[in-house]
Amino acid sequence: MNEKLYQIALTLLKGVSVSNAKKLLDCNHTAQQLFSLSKQALQDITGLENTHVTTLYNQFDWALQQAEKELLFCTKYHITPLFYTDNAYPQRLLECEDAPIMLYQKGNTDLNNGKFVSIVGTRMATDYGKTACHQLVKGLADNVENCIIVSGLAYGIDIAAHKAALECNIPTIGVMASGLNSIYPSAHRNTAIQMLKQGSLLTEQPYMDNSLKYHFIKRNRIIAGMADAVVVVESAAKGGAMVTANIANTYNKDVFVFPGRCNDKTSAGCNALIKHNKAMLIENAADLMEIMGWQNKAKKQAKQATQQNTDRYQNLSAVELQIVKAIEQEHFPHVDTLSAKLNIKVNDLLAMLLMLEFQNIVVCLPGNRYKLQA
Repeated sequence: MNEKLYQIALTLLKGVSVSNAKKLLDCNHTAQQLFSLSKQALQDITGLENTHVTTLYNQFDWALQQAEKELLFCTKYHITPLFYTDNAYPQRLLECEDAPIMLYQKGNTDLNNGKFVSIVGTRMATDYGKTACHQLVKGLADNVENCIIVSGLAYGIDIAAHKAALECNIPTIGVMASGLNSIYPSAHRNTAIQMLKQGSLLTEQPYMDNSLKYHFIKRNRIIAGMADAVVVVESAAKGGAMVTANIANTYNKDVFVFPGRCNDKTSAGCNALIKHNKAMLIENAADLMEIMGWQNKAKKQAKQATQQNTDRYQNLSAVELQIVKAIEQEHFPHVDTLSAKLNIKVNDLLAMLLMLEFQNIVVCLPGNRYKLQA
C-alpha cells in the first residue's frame, strides 16, 4: 500500500508525541513497517509502559481506516501531504525540535525557496498597525527578491498582512489552526481563496480534527519556525503574537517589532520585547533588510545588468567601447552627432556601428539614430 497512507496513519495515533513518532522512524523503519511491528518491538523502541503500548497497538486498524479517508480527501481537493522526510517539507521548520511530522498544503508555493517573513500581531489592530503592516509588506515586495509573507489568517494584523501581499502581488502563506475542510474565521474565506492563486494554505491538522481551540498555539510554532524573520507589528502584553515571538526566540530566529507609544495597550507587547532585548526595533522594510543583510532588488538588478554589459563588451575594441559609451550618454544620437563627438568620419563610423549591430550591442533607429540594445 501507499507509504503516504501509513505516514498519515502514524500522525493519527493518539498518545504518540512528535518526538516518539520521530523516534520510531529513526530506527530505519518506514511508516508501513512500523504498523507490522510486534508490541514488544514497539515497547523497546518507545520505552512506553506495557499498557500504553497496548493502547497504541490497538489503534492501528482505526488509524489506517481514518488515513484512507484523509488521503482520499487530499486527492480529491488537490492537497499535498508533506511528511517531515519529504524534500518539499519546509527545511527551516525541520530545524525546530518540535516540528510537526506532517503538514497539509493547498497551493503550489515552494516552501524552501525565497525569503520568508512571518508577520503577526493583535486581532484588534489599529489604523497605525494596519498602515505599518501594509508599508512593511509593500517595502519588502518592492525591494526584496522572492519575498514570501507568512501569517495566521486571523483577524487584525494577520489578515492585513495577507491582503497587503495580495495587493503587492507577492506570495503569501496562511498557516491554519483548522483542517483544510474549513476556513477559520469564515469571514476570511474569500481572501484564503485568492491566496491560493499566488500562495498556499498550510496546516498540521487533518480535515477530520475539529478540536480547533487546542491548535492555535501549535499553529504559532509553525509560523515562527518557517520564517527567516518574524515581525510583530502590533501586540498587547499578552496574546498569540507574543507567543509566536517567544517561540521564535527559542528557535533562534530573528525577531523584529514596530514600537508604539508607552501608554498604548495595543503596543505594550512590542515595547516589552524591545525592553527585554527579545526583538529588534524597526520602522520600515529598509531597517529589516539592512539587519538581515538582504540586498535591495533594484540595486541587485542594476548590478547584474552592469555585469551583463561588462560581459557583452569585453571583446570590443577601445574605439568600439567609446562608441557604446557615447550612445549611452546621449538620447538616441544621430550618426552625425556621434561622428563629431568621437572625431570619426561618418562612413567609418557607420561601418563600425554595423558591426556593433551584428553583435546585438546597438540598434539602428529610423533617421540614422542609435540606441543600445536592451
